[in-house]
Amino acid sequence: MDSSNDQNLQKPASVVTEIVRCLVGRRGVGPGSRVLLCEVSNTELIHELTSLGLLVTCTDEEDADSLQEMIPEADCCEGNSPREQFDHANAGFDLVVVPTAAKSECESIFSRASMMELAGRLACLHPGGFLVQLGGISSASSVGTTHSLQCCLRQVTAFPGRSSIRTFAGSQRLRFSRRSGQFAVSLQIPDQRLSPFEWDALAMDAAQRLPADCCQASVEQGDSELGHAA
Repeated sequence: MDSSNDQNLQKPASVVTEIVRCLVGRRGVGPGSRVLLCEVSNTELIHELTSLGLLVTCTDEEDADSLQEMIPEADCCEGNSPREQFDHANAGFDLVVVPTAAKSECESIFSRASMMELAGRLACLHPGGFLVQLGGISSASSVGTTHSLQCCLRQVTAFPGRSSIRTFAGSQRLRFSRRSGQFAVSLQIPDQRLSPFEWDALAMDAAQRLPADCCQASVEQGDSELGHAA
């Protein structure tokens, strides 16, 4: 076998490829599936998903027009995926992908505002669909550092469904919206349809139950939460 082929076989997969495998390797997600990317404006990731036959909708507050020019196969629109944008769509999404909030932008993802925002994105899903949060692990002083895997896991498990986690190699970074994608926290919602009002009620209840400081609380419960998700 040619030595160049040997090198290609041994070359580790890029983080984009790993994330695509993580996103697409799910029951019911494949060619023809509807995917919503909220503020995850990485062109390589979008290209990979559309090349696999997924129907991708991207929302971006700053670069929607340029994204649409670069990736005409995707449907790119301005905004931060307000739920009313998609409530009356002919069909929900099979997969919704969101970035984890940066610590510099959001002190606690257990706040009512953060829980309600997540509920709005969950309401965009088909029953049985998946929500995936991509987060970054970097130095504590980094402005783009997101809330931790433990914070995200505890946030999504406040909602009904089956959670899972996936981490990516520490040396690999996916740049999107000035953040690094190095872990994924997923929630597959129940097969029974919930109304937007029911998702909102769950979010408000969770915000009242969860502690104000998500990071401190998650550090204290991190090992136990990760064990339940395994």
